[in-house]
Amino acid sequence: MTRPNDRPDDRPAEDPGGPSRDKGFKARKREDHALVLIRELLASLDDLPRVRQLLRELSRYYDPILGGAIVEVRHQRQIVEALEGGRRQEALAGIGARYELYVKDRAHLGHGESD
Repeated sequence: MTRPNDRPDDRPAEDPGGPSRDKGFKARKREDHALVLIRELLASLDDLPRVRQLLRELSRYYDPILGGAIVEVRHQRQIVEALEGGRRQEALAGIGARYELYVKDRAHLGHGESD
């Protein structure tokens, strides 16, 4: 006996809130977690403990194009010291420089501000 919600061909029903299977690769494209962290970092500059946590997390992301971490320890120090010293623009410049290096060679993948 079949129940009303059973699918006769054993395929799971599509999630109404999920991406459609018909839309191809673009619908399945994953968010770049490093870019998400950078955006969160920029939004959290007034919360120094959160800034430190985000910088540590970003240091765990290896960038094969740069040949190292997206944000290395020396960059973390520069950014945190600038924020501790009240030099917000200097911290923003440091974050911006690392961001630009990260997205520079990824334009062909659709990364950048137009995500």
